[in-house]
Amino acid sequence: MKRKLNKDSMGFFRELGILVETRWREKNYDDAVFPKIAATALAEQSPAARVDAWDIIRAFTADYTLPSQQDIEGNFGDPPITLFVANRFYIDIYFWLDGTTAKHQHSFAGAFQVLLGSSIHSHYRFAVEKRINPHFSIGRLLLNDVELLSAGDIKQIIPGSKYIHSLFHLDRPSATITVRTAGLPGFQPQFSYLPPGIAFDPFFKEPAQIKKRQIAHLLLGMQHCQADAIIAQMLSSSDLHTDFMILDQAYQSLHRSGLLKSLGVTHDVERFDKLLAAARLKHGHLVDCFPHAFAERDREVELARRRNYVHSAEHRFFFALL
Repeated sequence: MKRKLNKDSMGFFRELGILVETRWREKNYDDAVFPKIAATALAEQSPAARVDAWDIIRAFTADYTLPSQQDIEGNFGDPPITLFVANRFYIDIYFWLDGTTAKHQHSFAGAFQVLLGSSIHSHYRFAVEKRINPHFSIGRLLLNDVELLSAGDIKQIIPGSKYIHSLFHLDRPSATITVRTAGLPGFQPQFSYLPPGIAFDPFFKEPAQIKKRQIAHLLLGMQHCQADAIIAQMLSSSDLHTDFMILDQAYQSLHRSGLLKSLGVTHDVERFDKLLAAARLKHGHLVDCFPHAFAERDREVELARRRNYVHSAEHRFFFALL
């Protein structure tokens, strides 16, 4: 690998952060212009040309005072590391071993540059057919275009539904530098999407909904003799969003036994179909897209799982296209 020019990686990101802060403050912190400011600063300073990803790791393993970390648990990245924090934005590096992002939009603005590796980058649009509530909608998710991102490439992050995308990382590892704001009030919630057409808020936490899903998991996991009857009763008395969560759990419990499928046992599949019918009695045709979404999600999960066993760029590219 060609040696990068900047040895003081943390000093580099301080300079980058100060540059972004100065230019954004001059625009009165207008979030609409932040993606362009961030992308322009990344292009001018070019971390991909000047910073070695492993120098960043060395800096954090040395006796170094960390900036305030924005994602301590590592929910997004393998791991995510915060490199600079300003009052209204911050700079992260995200490492990826085998990560694949969900199809999602953002509630924040910014830009990212590929520092290491490459990925397949897909863009989508979502046509709402039925808004159920602020956290759940049904419609059609359509693919706009696909591109290959390599080290040095820069993309703006536009908040809201105009920028729905996903990344399938090819190299092991990959790394991206992201300059981003905190969450913007006008672009909440931050939806994720399941083909053929479900938009849901993955950060929505409603106790009754969560407990009903957990109860379904308990009953099906212990093979309770009245599991189906109790779950059907929950479905008939719940809202559509909650029924989606319950049926998702039922699908995972009843559809994912590869051994039973290989033996031609279809009893569990028939049980799921009866539970789906119970939800259909309550909500009509709106539930018909649920099993298609669950099946497509499982197909993508299985492709990503198989991708984890191969490390050659050619094979991982093939899985990305699938």
